[in-house]
Amino acid sequence: MAQPNWSNQTMWTGDNLPIMRGMNSESVDLIYLDPPFNSKADYAAPVGSMAAGAEFKDTWTLQDVDIAWLDLIQLKHPKLNRVIDAAMTDSDKSYLIYMAPRLLEMHRLLKPTGSIYLHCNQHASHYLKLLMDAVFGRGNFLNEIVWNYGTPSGGRTGGQKPVKVHDVLLVYAVDYGKHLYVRQYTPYSTEYVKKWFRHEDEQGRAYQTRSRGGVIIRQYLDESPGMPLSTVWSDIMQLSSRRGWFPTTEREETGYPTQKPLSLLQRIIKASSNEGDMVLDPFAGCATACVAANDLNRQWAGIDVSPVAFDLVRRRIEAVGGLFYDIVNRKDVPKREDLGKVPPYNAPENKTRLYGEQGGECAGCDVLFPIRNMTIDHIIGRKQGGTDHIDNLQLLCGACNAVKGDRGMEYLIARLRE
Repeated sequence: MAQPNWSNQTMWTGDNLPIMRGMNSESVDLIYLDPPFNSKADYAAPVGSMAAGAEFKDTWTLQDVDIAWLDLIQLKHPKLNRVIDAAMTDSDKSYLIYMAPRLLEMHRLLKPTGSIYLHCNQHASHYLKLLMDAVFGRGNFLNEIVWNYGTPSGGRTGGQKPVKVHDVLLVYAVDYGKHLYVRQYTPYSTEYVKKWFRHEDEQGRAYQTRSRGGVIIRQYLDESPGMPLSTVWSDIMQLSSRRGWFPTTEREETGYPTQKPLSLLQRIIKASSNEGDMVLDPFAGCATACVAANDLNRQWAGIDVSPVAFDLVRRRIEAVGGLFYDIVNRKDVPKREDLGKVPPYNAPENKTRLYGEQGGECAGCDVLFPIRNMTIDHIIGRKQGGTDHIDNLQLLCGACNAVKGDRGMEYLIARLRE
């Protein structure tokens, strides 16, 4: 396993795909992501809030570049291609094409003991489950957690259908059985304590009786950790509510349109990481996962397209007495350090090997050319996180190479379709 090729407490500003491509493999212990849900809505933080200026569109339309991406996925990841091809609408297909390469990178970044929590809702959870099955394998599916964040009251009660009060967390391991899980408990309810811990000993300690191997024993309330955590979490309320045994305060709210409570992220991080582990949130938003990781003595990194995320994480950590000035903001693409010694991309041996693998055909237009008329080129451009490793190289004819330039291969495919 490689060490992270970045420092602790780093917030990147930019597209997460090229940034993740530049990160070392097997360098992350836990990933939490709360990506767009394909909700067909646009979001913006209110003026005057801490998150003012943060906004994103969750509307997806199928474009030529999406089809080009699909061609690339079809070549190397046929399982993913079948899932995307099953999408019912062009919007769904475009959304899945966006998510697929990012999930592939997240799988590469996780250690064998690592886990991933994908936060989603009814708009895309069914498609994302299939996508995750294709990337991580069905055998590595751990659980579908239902986060019941509220009650069916107020404005939610309108409409001719049951009231929505939950999101879903899809949880996968890289390697089932090797993954880390720290058992969590929730407090017993008052009703449960009253019903079961109804006895008291001479010192006034509440207990219940249980049979263990035919012997009656006492289970004391003050020695019991609580109820083992289940797959339905109904004790953590959304930030606009004030109920639940994890209370929230107005000071926690930043105004970010899809902000999640700290208690939710703290539970996830406690369950699937140890102190000192690296936590990554590639859709950081208002940086709740990063703040929670910092509070729990984990290392962390976040990525978001909006520069507001960096400002928010510094302000939120400062508000609880953290060293906000240690937080690093980067806008570059990191350079992988886990590939060993890689020869220059234009080394003669690379050209000879690629010419044989491609059968003398240009990887763009599929026309047969002499080797002298071919140019070594990157499939994923360096600016997009592509490396000089042979797996990221191809041969193009002069015309295709001129069209593609320093962009990714998906750009050339889209242009050749015109």
